[in-house]
Amino acid sequence: MKMKRDVYISLICALAINASAASINLDTIEIQSSTIDDKYQDNTTEVSNTYTMSGTEVEEFHAQNIADVLNTIPGVTVRKNENDSNKIHIRGIGAEMYMGEKPGVAIVIDGVPVQERAGSINIDMDNIESIKVIKGGASYLYGNDALAGAIIITTKRAKGKNEGVVATEQGSYGYQKYIASYNYATENFATYLQANYKKSDGYWQDSDYWTKSINGKFQYYVDDTSDVTFGFDKTKRYENDTGSITYATYDPTTQTYTYNADVNKKSYGEVGYATDYDIDLTKLFITYSKDFDNGSNLMLQVYQYDDTTTNQSAAFDSNRDGLRDDHLYDSYANTLQKGVKSEYRIDGTFAATMLGIDIARNKEDKNSKYRVNSTDRAGVLHPIGEVASDTTSKENISAVYAELKYAFTQKLTTTFNVRYDNIAYDYTNNLTAYNRETTFNEISYRAGATYKLDKKSSFYANASTGFRVPTLSQMYAGDLITSTYSGTYTNNTNIKTEKTYNYEIGYRLKTNLFSYNLSVYQLDRKDVIGRSSGNYASTRGVDVFYDNMADVRNRGVELSILSDKKQMVYFTLNYTYLDSKYTRYDEYNLILRDQITDRDYVAGVYNLTGNTIPRTSKHTVYLEGNYRVLKPLLITADVTYRSSQYADEMNQIKVNGYAVVNLRLKYNTKISHFPIEMFAKIENLFDEQYYMMPRVTGDRNDDGLYDVRDMGLTVNPGRTFLAGLSAKF
Repeated sequence: MKMKRDVYISLICALAINASAASINLDTIEIQSSTIDDKYQDNTTEVSNTYTMSGTEVEEFHAQNIADVLNTIPGVTVRKNENDSNKIHIRGIGAEMYMGEKPGVAIVIDGVPVQERAGSINIDMDNIESIKVIKGGASYLYGNDALAGAIIITTKRAKGKNEGVVATEQGSYGYQKYIASYNYATENFATYLQANYKKSDGYWQDSDYWTKSINGKFQYYVDDTSDVTFGFDKTKRYENDTGSITYATYDPTTQTYTYNADVNKKSYGEVGYATDYDIDLTKLFITYSKDFDNGSNLMLQVYQYDDTTTNQSAAFDSNRDGLRDDHLYDSYANTLQKGVKSEYRIDGTFAATMLGIDIARNKEDKNSKYRVNSTDRAGVLHPIGEVASDTTSKENISAVYAELKYAFTQKLTTTFNVRYDNIAYDYTNNLTAYNRETTFNEISYRAGATYKLDKKSSFYANASTGFRVPTLSQMYAGDLITSTYSGTYTNNTNIKTEKTYNYEIGYRLKTNLFSYNLSVYQLDRKDVIGRSSGNYASTRGVDVFYDNMADVRNRGVELSILSDKKQMVYFTLNYTYLDSKYTRYDEYNLILRDQITDRDYVAGVYNLTGNTIPRTSKHTVYLEGNYRVLKPLLITADVTYRSSQYADEMNQIKVNGYAVVNLRLKYNTKISHFPIEMFAKIENLFDEQYYMMPRVTGDRNDDGLYDVRDMGLTVNPGRTFLAGLSAKF
């Protein structure tokens, strides 16, 4: 294995040496796909479909949740929860999952792929310098789980000026936010510091939350060619329930239904699987950057991210009245990420290279304790405080990656990426001393080209890959999972690595008035890892194991048109067409409740090959219009439309599409030489009701039938209001 690894490293180094040795009379070619720094934002030779927003553009949304921003981007869909805990999908990948799984999207903050649970982005919305979205398999830069792309967020930098900002926002359901920031600079250093507090009572029952954070950066200029940046973020958050309900609950004694989607939109009486989250985040990093005389650049980053979360989990029906009303466990999880990343660039007249290393040492400690007295199915009493589980998981990543850009002519530029990952997992059950280890070696790549028709337009094309390795809990489910309710688990150590293959062609055009980006793609997902009984569909007495259960093919079109923001009237139009289907899904178990025995049973095994992936809409449109009535006054209206979607893998339950209209007003003025900005916004202007991430996996309401009444969903909050004021000094 060592010899194989050395061969790949030698090949990467050879690419760098060859690329920097020759020279022809062309414009300087630059590497833009850095994982550490985003100062290379020119996309004229970018071979993938990317979408970039500046921090200013993000702030224009005055979004309470980052989902409000990301959902405007073609190809991106975000399940929106209260606060910033969201589930992100790109090009339909991961849309069939809806709870705690990884979404197949790399979340990269200040260059570090952060292991945010279930695709959440724990970041201060007012501390964003830029957001860049790379679509298609992106493991060639970010490694494991970048099946469908990456969300790259750079936090605000220290600037070469002295300036302070204070701001406040007030909105519906007790929403409040307060911000204070200050930037200070001298000839030798610059520093930026920001404090943020926000809270809300929430729309749904027990959906209140609050966030307190302080973050900043200190940049020291070593000399004219090098600098050191220290960044930190300390955030404490509290989150409660997400408002999930069952469409219609069933009372077997009266044989009647209660249609909660109509009479209980705020989820009174229903308890989510997990709630009452206390989150403590600490993010630290130091980055060194050095420019050399030959046009090359070195960046080195050392980081440590610490995420400690406690919550109540495993909702259950304590009084057996048919409704979950309590939680069985107090759960604890600490995720500690430590690592070193380094990149060395060589920009030349006809070629450019970037070499990188990524060394990460990640560890997660998890435990759960009974928070109530509980008697299991075997009649054993578990008292309050008894430890139910205690595990330690380690993930060691050692990776090298490279990018080569080569200009054959003034018009044709090619790009090649390759990454080699060595991933080692170590799992220990601290209660039983049970231990398992495994190692994966994966190669991912991208190859593409851009062809400039002229200075304003170009074609681009690429093929890229992504991967996700199976987890130890999937491979050794028979040893690690003991739930009797979910069936009898068995081990399967032959699970293949899940892979994606993305193929796309696109066209870019930028004129004085408009910019266009149109891409057509096919994203094949091979060997999807899932449970033999179906995701979240299982029953006692059935053997359950994880395996490569399905293949998926996603095809689509993404269009973005932006007009010149300097005009009195300007607009943004983003459109997505997505056709997402199972090309292989041989066995799906439909689980129903037997009304006589009051037990679950397998009602049938189905072949779902050819079915549409649930929770994917074929058509998504975001249209934003802006009218500058006066120089200081801007009116913005936008509409988001999503067509219908299936709520289940069997494609028997369809949910109607919807359109939501928002309205914003912004006014800028000065008071005693202090710049003042005031804004107001109405979200969901026409109070449209729709269901957020509907899902059906079986007989949820235990009535012995499989129909729309089994749907789990969250009803949107309806029309909301928000207003704010900020001042610079």
